[in-house]
Amino acid sequence: MRKRLMLFTSICMFICNMLYAQTKEITGKVTDSRDGLPVPGVTVKIKGGGATTTKADGSFNLSTTKDEVTLEISSVGYLEKSIKVSSGGNVSIQLDVDTKILSEVVITGVGVATSKKKLAISVESVTSDKLPQGGTASIDQALVGKIAGAQISSISGVPGAQARILLRGINTLQGSTNPMILLDGIQLAATDINSIDLGGIERVEVIQGAAAATIYGAQGANGVIQLFSKKGKAGQLNIDISSSITQNTYLNIGNLGKAKTHAFNTNTNNEVINGNGNPLAYDPASGVLNSNLIWNALDPTNQTNKPYDKNLKYYDHFKNFFVPANVYNNSISISGGKEKLDFAISASNNRQESNFKNMGYNDRSNFISNIGFDVVKNLKFRTITQLVYTKNTINGNQGLVYPIFNSRPFADYDALTPDGHHTVFIGNAAGVNGNNPNYTNEYSNTVDNKVDVVQSFNLNYKFPRFVELDAKYGLNYRNEDFTKKVLNQSNDLSSLATDHWVAYNNPDRTGEISDYRYKTIFQNFIGTATVRFDFQRDFHINIPIIATTQGAFDYRKNVYKEYDSYAL
Repeated sequence: MRKRLMLFTSICMFICNMLYAQTKEITGKVTDSRDGLPVPGVTVKIKGGGATTTKADGSFNLSTTKDEVTLEISSVGYLEKSIKVSSGGNVSIQLDVDTKILSEVVITGVGVATSKKKLAISVESVTSDKLPQGGTASIDQALVGKIAGAQISSISGVPGAQARILLRGINTLQGSTNPMILLDGIQLAATDINSIDLGGIERVEVIQGAAAATIYGAQGANGVIQLFSKKGKAGQLNIDISSSITQNTYLNIGNLGKAKTHAFNTNTNNEVINGNGNPLAYDPASGVLNSNLIWNALDPTNQTNKPYDKNLKYYDHFKNFFVPANVYNNSISISGGKEKLDFAISASNNRQESNFKNMGYNDRSNFISNIGFDVVKNLKFRTITQLVYTKNTINGNQGLVYPIFNSRPFADYDALTPDGHHTVFIGNAAGVNGNNPNYTNEYSNTVDNKVDVVQSFNLNYKFPRFVELDAKYGLNYRNEDFTKKVLNQSNDLSSLATDHWVAYNNPDRTGEISDYRYKTIFQNFIGTATVRFDFQRDFHINIPIIATTQGAFDYRKNVYKEYDSYAL
């Protein structure tokens, strides 16, 4: 009996040793592909076997008897991943953010990631894949139709014009409708939103409603638009080169145009006549109609059915002045990273011509640098630099478009006088209440040069448990030089004959120059301390309570200087 018991014990020990020898450990760590930080609470499962979840530092371990297994990794907010690994080794796994789920997570004004469902205010999040990349490089244009209830338009409709964004009505404190613009948590107080390159933006969050002021203070009373820059991802170096040419054309859907027939008095040859019965004609020396025309508006038998085919011709002013305009976009970007370093560097140029003939163009060049790295364990430093140079030659004379809609269709704006210049004023017969746009562009021009610098530094330290410290400093600088020039018109035949000329302030035709220089330096510092508790995970107390307490200090300073000069 004793021999049998010893034999049975020996067999059991042998089997246990065999099983122990076949069991192998798989250890690893799961990190975020964007910043390399560990991701806790991730489910790591052996396909057809056991499963576990990652710890606070992103680490995990599993046991298996197989030499090679397939791991299935999943977590809320990330794309699921499946990889084959060899048993007995250490595995490094990086998870990519699920952009579809990301739209349901927003960043509050104090930098805390929060689910939309937990907020009492309206937040819209638009990721880069939902923003149009072709045909526009302007963020304000890209957001049109993306945010429910938002009204986004251009102040003047010309390239480079400042955007008008209305998220809610005028508030009594500021007396304006402009929302607060944030770039990576730092306020943009000097730089227009349309100066930021769309290609360098990862996502946009828009906060509407009066409740936004409870987070951002009085500055957020009109709503808030938050822009988040693209970051590099750990892994292979990425080099992207993009180039596109598009064309913008005003759509005349209803075939809008001026009447091609008239009801003016004519002679037997169907020539339009003046009050003396003579045919209406242009003076070849000045390009002006020799007199006014007659229109019997009170004659009930008068019909608008006479064609412009004799002494007066029909000109399609809309077709002549509103022309197709090209938009050129060119960019190059380099991004990548390792476990403790990520970088994204890009340069781009956007040139947009005006749809109004000879009005000018808007040319914008952007340079963006976004670099983040671990200084020491748990201490992350990030620096983001945005440099923008804009040159806008759009003629700022507001009288250019007005005559096109208020002149009669026989006005020949392309006609030249014997000295080779356009006519300045065709005459009252043409019904023009302003100067010839061609003449205005010939004798006046504007140049607006802007240099923008948006620099931010972010230092973040996470204690092993509970506490996180974050400090952001931002500098927004703009230097703008706006010049308006009007050339001397003292010898222009048309100007001398009509006593009309182009001028902004000058009482005569000798020309003038105006120069306006604006400089803005805005500084913003935000320091926050966040304490988080999870009673179940941190204290092993079976109470489903997660508490977050945060204190913040926000400092803002704006210095604005202006220098104006004028000369005749």
